[in-house]
Amino acid sequence: MKFRFFIALVILISLLCLGMIHRENSPPMEYEVSNVTTLGYENYSIDKELFLSSNLPDPNTHLEELPSIAYEKPMIFIHDVTPRYFKELRKVVKIIDRHNYSSRTVLFVIPRFDPPHYGDKWDLRNNPHFVSYLHELQARGYRIELHGYEHIFHEFNCSYVTARERLENATFLMGSVGFGNFTLFLPPAWALSNESIESIKEYNLTIVMPDYFILPNGSIMRVWNHEYTWYIERNETDIRVLIALHDYNQTGRAGIPFYLSIHPQVIVYGGGLEFLDKFLNNVNGMQIRS
Repeated sequence: MKFRFFIALVILISLLCLGMIHRENSPPMEYEVSNVTTLGYENYSIDKELFLSSNLPDPNTHLEELPSIAYEKPMIFIHDVTPRYFKELRKVVKIIDRHNYSSRTVLFVIPRFDPPHYGDKWDLRNNPHFVSYLHELQARGYRIELHGYEHIFHEFNCSYVTARERLENATFLMGSVGFGNFTLFLPPAWALSNESIESIKEYNLTIVMPDYFILPNGSIMRVWNHEYTWYIERNETDIRVLIALHDYNQTGRAGIPFYLSIHPQVIVYGGGLEFLDKFLNNVNGMQIRS
């Protein structure tokens, strides 16, 4: 029986690494892996096998049996922060607040979400209640950062000039509703070009990618940035928590910062919110330094 559980776990982890766990009607957002090549960065990737294949957690392990550790607390990256997902965001924030994680959470905001489909409906300037909510969160310690401009398909797989124009529009719009001093940029669908990278760096922004950050000076910072809640079923929750805590432990041992990525419109499905609650509860129960 243990052997069957082990085989099932290996298969699940393999699917996670390949990005194949999804639902037919799920939106093609950041979970998709871009095939865009950026010269000098295309081969920079953490060897996921270091974390996901060595010392795999026993499927029969109980969460309370996990060892105490002394690593820095994870950071939470919330993608797709837009009034389109206002209700879903509130549900996520409720759990984050329960565990006092506001100062460890970054909200990646889309200034004007998908106008080809929605027009100006989700433009922040037309949603003052949502903007007020973001200001409230910011006052409580949440960070506000940039997630593209309109989040159209592969928005920043573009020329230098187009990228600069989109960044100007994004920062202007965000400034018009009271946000500025950005330090991070998360490209929609992880898609970039060499030219757009140069444009983003000129804005003194650190580019967030799944396995690394591109700093404004062009250097690379190695990180672990992973999403464990892409349309997971309720019966998958505990094993996903075990995998996430295992990865957190392994990256901590390797001295690599751990970032937990989530999408509000996705995490509300199935066991996603329960995962977040259990993961943070277990992390807070460990001997850690903030």
